[in-house]
Amino acid sequence: MAESRIDHETAEARAYGLTSDDLRDWAPFSPIEIYWALKHGVALSAARRWAGEGLRMGDTVRAIALGMTPEEVRLWARAGFAPSDAVEAKQTGVPLPTAVAWREAGFILPDAALLIQDGWPLEEAVNARYAGIAREDRHPAGGADHCGTAETDEDRFDCCRC
Repeated sequence: MAESRIDHETAEARAYGLTSDDLRDWAPFSPIEIYWALKHGVALSAARRWAGEGLRMGDTVRAIALGMTPEEVRLWARAGFAPSDAVEAKQTGVPLPTAVAWREAGFILPDAALLIQDGWPLEEAVNARYAGIAREDRHPAGGADHCGTAETDEDRFDCCRC
C-alpha cells in the first residue's frame, strides 16, 4: 500500500529534525522549505511575505541575502518577469531595462544573465543564435523587430544585423 502524503511529509519532517508543531506553524510550506528557512534564519512572517510575492524558499533566502525588498520583485513582475527572475537579475547585476531588451530578443533571463556575464553584447548573441538560419526564419514572431530598431517593414530583418 502506498504511503499517504501526510505520512510521507511527517517522515520527511523528522528527517530534517522538524516537529509536528513546525509543520503546523509553517503550513503550507513543505518540510524542505521549513528546514531551509530555519537554517537561514528566515522568520515565518518574512517567509509568508515573500511567498505572497511568488518566491519559493530558495529564492527568498537569496532575496534576503541580497538585501532585496518585495517592491523590487513586484517591479519585475509588473514588467512580465517571474518573481525568481528578479532575484536572479539582482544577483547577477542585470538591470530591468537590459533584461527587457534581451527578453524582446528572445532570451530568457537566466540565459541572458549568463551571456551578459560572459561579455556578450546583445547584437552578437542574437547573431550567434541565428547563425546558419535563413533570414526570413530568424524571428519567431513572424519577423518581429525584436530590437525595436526597424522603422519600416523592409528594415525588420536588419535589426541587430541578423
